[in-house]
Amino acid sequence: MRRVWKERLPEWLTAGAALVYYWIMALYKLTQAPIWQDEAMEFYCSLPIQGPIRGVTTYATMYERMVRIQQQPPLYNWLMCLWLQAGEGEWWFRFSSVVFGFLAAVGLYFVIRKLCDRWMAAFCVVIYSSIYILMYYIKEASEYALLVMLLFWLLYVWILLCERRTATRVVLFTVLCTLSVFTHYGAVFVVVPFGVSVLVSTLAAKERQSFWTALGSFAVAGGVGGAVLVCLFIIPQSANQVSTLFSEKEIIIERGGILGDFLNSLMWVFKWCTIDMDRDWEKIWGLIIAAMIVIAAVIVFVAVKSRRRVLRTYLYCNIAVYLLYYIITKLNIYAYGWYGNRYNMFLLPLWFVLIAASLYELVMILRRSSHAAVSHVLSRIVQAGLVTAGILYCIYGDYRIYCHWAKMDLRTVVREWYARDGYEVPTMLDFHQRYGFVYYFTHDAQYAESQWEKLRYNDEVETYAATDTQTWKTYLEKVYEQQLPDELYLVTGQWNAFVDTFVELGYEVEPIVDINAKLYYMTR
Repeated sequence: MRRVWKERLPEWLTAGAALVYYWIMALYKLTQAPIWQDEAMEFYCSLPIQGPIRGVTTYATMYERMVRIQQQPPLYNWLMCLWLQAGEGEWWFRFSSVVFGFLAAVGLYFVIRKLCDRWMAAFCVVIYSSIYILMYYIKEASEYALLVMLLFWLLYVWILLCERRTATRVVLFTVLCTLSVFTHYGAVFVVVPFGVSVLVSTLAAKERQSFWTALGSFAVAGGVGGAVLVCLFIIPQSANQVSTLFSEKEIIIERGGILGDFLNSLMWVFKWCTIDMDRDWEKIWGLIIAAMIVIAAVIVFVAVKSRRRVLRTYLYCNIAVYLLYYIITKLNIYAYGWYGNRYNMFLLPLWFVLIAASLYELVMILRRSSHAAVSHVLSRIVQAGLVTAGILYCIYGDYRIYCHWAKMDLRTVVREWYARDGYEVPTMLDFHQRYGFVYYFTHDAQYAESQWEKLRYNDEVETYAATDTQTWKTYLEKVYEQQLPDELYLVTGQWNAFVDTFVELGYEVEPIVDINAKLYYMTR
């Protein structure tokens, strides 16, 4: 039967069908959600414009914008600088992440093909294409899809190194490690343990030449690449008020001590990677914990029973990655000290492969059991259960993708502002909303240079930090030189102290657009 299936369904067909499914899910509703704040920031930080960008920033060079506005390494912006030469539309801009996501899916296929078989590889690509949080960021113009792509291919080369360590593979692994860290600072948590594992394995195998090749390439990449990142990016970026690095937040150990805090962080990261659902957390927290326990038990069982050294080594590397991540994050050096958010995207590819390979190996171990009759039936039951669970998870993920939501809908704000001839009235763009507003404003068919005359933008006062009205009164006096207009449009994210200031100054506030981005009409 197995042979018949192989003859009827060649690998190019099964792999191709899985990748077609990816394209369907990735392109579905690609631009239904508008470009939001972070994407617009990426856009303007990727433009090689010399001089200030009107309405966005006074920083005059691409480098200045990357270190003063952004909080990430430069590779994504460098690539987007090239990509945007072909077009600046929102579909084309986001399509870059879809391409990265596709290359990631191919990398995943090769990884699982190596560790399992082609059927499991195709199935994993389908599941990958149904993970809501992955599709969310694949449909967003950001560095995360690029990061996932690089990590899957890094894992593939690492597996090849476990089989045979050649100079070519070592250099390729080093290049992928470097590119990953230049994409996202969190990648260093992956690069260090996996790099150490390569050195340890070469020493254990007494392969001196491979060891010195690996050590030399790691040292050069780490020294040169590390110096560039630290001196040119990390140090200036860490001074930003929005930096994820070196937070001054108090170090807090949650109830239950270190062990309880560690397990709690693990739970939140696992939840984020699998479902990213806070609304129904109280309803399903038991299911999440149960799933974690079952998966952990399977991984431990496989680590003990499996004859494959590569799986055990991979598990040890994953443990080292998370321990390093937990310690550094707990010390508030990374990700504001938060667990379970996009800053731990680097963990998703690692855990996905670990879970998939462990579940596959569980079935193989059961099949190899000395109790042939029992193990055969049990392996079939487990296999059927895993396939069913995978299909149900895909259905759930597809539903979440169908319900894909938008953040900061400045597209609607600009459309309504234009419909009301808003450019004829003084208009103030609040701190975060200026990026998305200017993007849609300048890319609208009605756009004209003369429409800038009455636009002002706030790049001085961080809206979330300024909760007192006096700060805003001082700011408005500076902007309008104490001659406040009788009517004004305000673009902001929510009703805040900025809006309260206008109320205190005697303005009547009329909501024109009142969704996840706001357009207020002020009159007095």
